[in-house]
Amino acid sequence: MKNNLVTITFMTILMVVAISFESCNNNKKISCINAPVDEVKVSAMDSIPSSLGDDVSFIMLLEPQNTFAEINSIQVFNDTIYIFDKNTRNMLLSFDQNGKYLATFGQKGNAKNEYSRLWAFDVDKQYVYMYDRAKMKMLFFTHDSKFIKAVNTNFREDSFKVLADGNYLFSMPQSDSHNKLCLVDNNFNITNVLLTFNEKDMDNLANCNLFQRADDRIIYNKELSDTIYAFSDKGKCIKSYCMDFSGLNVPQEYKYDFEKLMEDAKEDSYAYIDDCPMIHGSMMIVPVSYKGRHGVVYYDLQGKTVLNANGVKGEVPNPLCVSGGKMYGWMELDSYRRYGKKSNVSDEVVTFLNTGGRVIVFS
Repeated sequence: MKNNLVTITFMTILMVVAISFESCNNNKKISCINAPVDEVKVSAMDSIPSSLGDDVSFIMLLEPQNTFAEINSIQVFNDTIYIFDKNTRNMLLSFDQNGKYLATFGQKGNAKNEYSRLWAFDVDKQYVYMYDRAKMKMLFFTHDSKFIKAVNTNFREDSFKVLADGNYLFSMPQSDSHNKLCLVDNNFNITNVLLTFNEKDMDNLANCNLFQRADDRIIYNKELSDTIYAFSDKGKCIKSYCMDFSGLNVPQEYKYDFEKLMEDAKEDSYAYIDDCPMIHGSMMIVPVSYKGRHGVVYYDLQGKTVLNANGVKGEVPNPLCVSGGKMYGWMELDSYRRYGKKSNVSDEVVTFLNTGGRVIVFS
C-alpha cells in the first residue's frame, strides 16, 4: 500500500510538472512571463468621446497627391511624424511638426531595397526599421529615407519593437512552433520564447498596433487577449494588467477564432481590447470594442481606477501613439463631424478638412 502511494504521488508530481511545462511550450527556450498583475475592472463603457479636448493642437498634413489612403499607425521621433498606411496603400511617410512632407521610405518591388508587403515599422536613433512580411526580411533606412541594408529572417512576424540593447521583441503569427512573443537578437535569432499560442488558436484577427512605446517601457497586447504586458526597454516583463469587463469578456472559444465570433453574430455581445494600449503620464489609454461600440478606457495607473471620460482633459481623436509626453491621434472630416463641441477648431482647419485633408491632433 505504501509503495502504491509513493508511486501515485510520484506520478502526480510528474503530471503537474508536465502540465506546467506544456502550458508554456515544448520549446526548451521558453520563459513563462512572471510579473505583478493588476486587475482593471470595467463596469461600463462610457468613454466614447463626444467633444474635443480644449487644449488639443492640430497639424495639417501637406501630403503629396496619391499618397496614403488611411492612417493605421503613427510614431513620433525627434519631432518627425511617421505615418503608416498598412492596409490600403501599404506605405510609410514622414512629416515635420508643421505638416510638411519629408520622405517616403522604400517602395513595392523585388529589388533588395524594396518590399512586397510592409507589415510593421519602428524608429530609433539609428534607423527606420521596416519589416516585409511576404519576403521575411527587415529593411533598414536612415531617417531621411536612404536605404542601408536588408536582412532576411527565418520567421514571419506580426509586429516588433527595437530594444535599447539593439535586440528585438517580435510578436509572431500562429505557426507550427506556436511561438507568440519572442526575444530576438540583432542577428535575428530567437533567444527566448516569452509567450506561446494554444494549438486551438486560429489567430485570425489582425490589429495594426501590437506594441506601443511609453518612455522606457514597451506595451504589448495581442488581439483578443485580456492581458496587457509592460516590458522594460531591454525586454524584461515588469508588469501586466488583466482587463475584467464584468462578464462581457470574450469566451475562450471565440478568442481562438474571431471569424467564428463574426459568423455567429456575437461581436456586439462582448467587450475586448481593440488595439494596443498607450501610457500617457499616469494614465493608460486602452482602445476597446464594447458591445459593438468603439472607444477608449482611461485607467489611472496610480489610483488603480477606471476614469470617467468626462474628467479626462485633452481628449484626442483616434489616439495612436504617445511620444515626448504628448498623445497623438488623427482626424478627417467624418471623424470631425462625430464630435459635439468643436469650438476650438479653427476655420483654417475646418476648411482643410472639408477639402479632404487629414490632420494630426495632439495634446
